[in-house]
Formats: sequence, C-alpha cells, structure tokens
Amino acid sequence: MRIVSGTGILCAAPLVWALLAPSSAAQTFERGVVRITQEGREAQLPVEIARTAKARAQGLMKNAGMLFVYQGDARRFFWMKNTRIPLSLAFIDKSGEVLEIIHLQPHRPGTRIPSYRSRNKVRQVLEVNQGWFLRNGFGLGARVSLE
Repeated sequence: MRIVSGTGILCAAPLVWALLAPSSAAQTFERGVVRITQEGREAQLPVEIARTAKARAQGLMKNAGMLFVYQGDARRFFWMKNTRIPLSLAFIDKSGEVLEIIHLQPHRPGTRIPSYRSRNKVRQVLEVNQGWFLRNGFGLGARVSLE
C-alpha cells in the first residue's frame, strides 16, 4: 500500500487544473481593422489578427474577419475542421494585393476533411463569412492594408 501525503496533493492540484483547463479560453487575439480598396470602393473590416501558429489554428470564431499574418511568403494551407459556417478566404501577397479568393464549406461529419491551398505564395490571408467580398464589391486585385 502506498501512502500519499496531503501536501503533495495540494501542491499538484494547481498543476492538474492548469493542464485540464481549456486552452482556447486563454487565447486572446490582437485586434485591428483592415482597409480594403478597389476601383474607388473602400471598406473597413474589424479583424482578429492571428500571428502565431496557435492563433492560426483556432481561426475565425465570431462574426468578424480574421487576418492571418505570416513572416514570409509561401503557399498556405487551410481546412474546415470544427468550422460550422461557410467562409471565404482572400490570399494576399506581400504588397497587399488579393491574388485569389476561395470559398469553403463546413465539414460534414463522416466525410474526409478537405484541405485548401493557395495557388501562389502569399504573406497574409483574410478570412471572412462566405460571400463578404462579393457583397461588398471586392475581387482579385483589391488592396488590403492593416490600419
């Protein structure tokens, strides 16, 4: 029979609590506004900014945009695991130009989770509710800047 002291249990309790607490609750995002312009049209969109791998893994959670910011240029991959709303992604190069817009559907349980890849090397990706770009008159060639 092994005897465990009460002191050891009390010391371990905070560690166990920290390990079991949901990590997403602690995740906070930098907030900002992106300015999007094209052929005389302009819009400002509040965004959460995901600069870390952990933040990028969480993705868009509210009715706003999310700007994924990367250190360098590369082809970017996305998937729709645990996402319940259709989304649109704008792939943006280092100069702020939208090179590609794709539309993603929520993953249906029991099916393979599709992955999406940019055709070009990009520096940023703007994620919004599906149809936002079309409703606001923006397409390829639009300019995006973080205010």
